[in-house]
Amino acid sequence: MTSKVRWSLPDGVDELLAPKALNVEKLRRKLIDLYVSSGYDFIIPPLLELTETLGGEAHDEISSYAFSFKDDLTGKQLSIRPDISEQASRIDAYRLTSNETIRLCYAGDVVKKKISKVLRSRATIQVGAEIFGNSSIESDLESISLMAKSLKEVGVKDITISLGHAGFTSAVIDQFKHLEVETINKIEEALTRKSKSDIEDLVQEDNKNLLIDLCDMYGGVEIIGLARKSYEVLGKEVLGYLDYIERIIEELNLDSDIKIHVDIGEVQGFKYHNGIVFSAYTQSVGYALAKGGRYDGLRKTEDDDRPAIGFDLDLLAVANLKEE
Repeated sequence: MTSKVRWSLPDGVDELLAPKALNVEKLRRKLIDLYVSSGYDFIIPPLLELTETLGGEAHDEISSYAFSFKDDLTGKQLSIRPDISEQASRIDAYRLTSNETIRLCYAGDVVKKKISKVLRSRATIQVGAEIFGNSSIESDLESISLMAKSLKEVGVKDITISLGHAGFTSAVIDQFKHLEVETINKIEEALTRKSKSDIEDLVQEDNKNLLIDLCDMYGGVEIIGLARKSYEVLGKEVLGYLDYIERIIEELNLDSDIKIHVDIGEVQGFKYHNGIVFSAYTQSVGYALAKGGRYDGLRKTEDDDRPAIGFDLDLLAVANLKEE
């Protein structure tokens, strides 16, 4: 009997069939085993969160990505998670409540209202690892190294690690904070695309070259020296962010076949990062397979900022890459 229902899925949503579904599950298992063996505790946060507390200090941003609805049972607004790393920070702050260093890992579905730049999809499987309670450079190095090891573990080749600093990018954008919020958002989008022409159209101020020059601040380690000269007007504290990137590069101990790329103007998908930021690419695709960074203070208990750093990767993007 033929059904009269025209079966279809929402735009930007797909389903996994055999054999791909099994391949994705094998990759997921490999990554969880890697993280657990590296000292990370595995957690399974809920798919639903209360909208009013979603995202912690980054509530406005995170909730803008989330599907939200009224719960018939309680009458409260609920949201489907668009990100798991912020859930991990909630668990660290309010469920574990430890002053010690905590390492958590996870793997689960996320759904966003906005289409992903990676797969033109609104749903994927996010796998990641986070370190809480440790603000040292050692934790930054550990997180970057584990991200690179994750991609190698699932068979990704020709890896390039891109490094930037959210504090530096924010300091440049703050020079234009008098502009409307919508304009600032468009500036950040233009920086993501390295679009000088869009910035020219958006910004009329005399110092707009601070933004335009960011579009060229990517390449090898030599970019750090060029940035120091171009942005010395911003002062020692801001230039210190560049020194930190350089120190990270000097102390990173990655496999010799992994390339290092510097992107001073990198703008992450979520804005809650406030320290070192990093992402991983491969030559065969033009989008980030994994990304991460420091996000101290996303969750606060008793007005104390909680140091945090971590990364996540898009498991479906990795699985698709392996099929090509």
